[in-house]
Amino acid sequence: MRIIFKILLFPVSLILTIFVAISNFLIVKCAIILNIASGILFLGALATMLVYLFGWPYGEAGHTEHLIMAIVGVVLSFLLSPFGLPTLMAWIVTKLDALNEAIKSI
Repeated sequence: MRIIFKILLFPVSLILTIFVAISNFLIVKCAIILNIASGILFLGALATMLVYLFGWPYGEAGHTEHLIMAIVGVVLSFLLSPFGLPTLMAWIVTKLDALNEAIKSI
């Protein structure tokens, strides 16, 4: 009975192995790009915060729209940073790899 399960689950294990390998490669490469985008987005959020505080170059200090844009920019910058989406995706791929190992151990 156990050998039948191994035969039936072999394609699933093969697909998971390939998916995990490709995902790990893509996570590493995309983390570099997302890190650069996070830095640029944070600088934009910082500039928006300075516009909110000092009103430069338009002379309109204290507008709520600037504050909201700065907060959204910082939150999005955190999500794109290595502590945000890349970590979440690495966690999901790790769980899929653990599932793959559990299937292999049957």
